[in-house]
Amino acid sequence: MRSRGVHRWRLLTWLIIAFNLAMLLWLVVALDAAEDEGESCVGDLCTGADPSTSMGTWLVVIVWLTGLSLLAVAWFITHHTERPGRRPRRGWHRPSD
Repeated sequence: MRSRGVHRWRLLTWLIIAFNLAMLLWLVVALDAAEDEGESCVGDLCTGADPSTSMGTWLVVIVWLTGLSLLAVAWFITHHTERPGRRPRRGWHRPSD
């Protein structure tokens, strides 16, 4: 029996991981751009004189959460518990007649 490894993950799982890494990179770049403009981005996301930079950082967070929510819904909708030729992984079994 072959073990279930990382290479057997579904394509949508890899898409969610890639999306999270891309959004994390975008957030780091946004925070770095805010710090380059002389703002403090330690406790709160960004506090400073230029509100557009702070709003841009929050926009990244909102896009991230929206995209992750949509991808999570798609992941759960396409998750099949029964596969042809296999028994269900979860749930109860119907008694045979």
